[in-house]
Amino acid sequence: MAKQSIGLGSTADDGTGDTIRAGGDKINDNFDEIYTLLGTGTALTSGLSATSSVVTLAGPTVTGVASFAAGSAGAPSITKTGDTNTGIFFSAADEVAISTGGTQRFKVTDSGIEIADGGNIGSASDTDAMSISSGGVVAFSASVQVKNGATSAGFIEFFEDSDNGTNKATLIGPASTADVTLTLPAVTDTVAVVGDVIALGIALG
Repeated sequence: MAKQSIGLGSTADDGTGDTIRAGGDKINDNFDEIYTLLGTGTALTSGLSATSSVVTLAGPTVTGVASFAAGSAGAPSITKTGDTNTGIFFSAADEVAISTGGTQRFKVTDSGIEIADGGNIGSASDTDAMSISSGGVVAFSASVQVKNGATSAGFIEFFEDSDNGTNKATLIGPASTADVTLTLPAVTDTVAVVGDVIALGIALG
């Protein structure tokens, strides 16, 4: 229903305005609509308050879709009261992002998860356990463990320069009854494989 305004006439007491009864009926209709939209029809919803720019609902229940503006890293569309540069925003279609202090830290897209360049991933006790640089280099602050699958050993693959091809060297955990430690040399050198050692032994006689 559109707002109903009381007809006041052109001048005082000219007899062209609404009657008292008609004016009162418009007032009732206006209030009935407000109380129905914002309450039970006879009482306003408990916890409802408003200022010129903010409507506050205490413990609301949303039964449909709640839509928000896209927002930005510096002004996210979902924030905590009093902390307007930290929260959730929608950086593009099919994307949800989180910012703190006005800077985007984390983003979920339809193709994966992204963190900010130089961002850290960690635990409460080790907040920078893993960091990813803008060039994609991943650094770990402590040890790295590669767990085995259900039917295969854990492994790490080292690929050659992609300009050269797709060949790789694979480091695989052995089927062993005890831990095996591979200690690298303390100086720049080349690690020899079994075939190289055998060949060297043959060459030396």
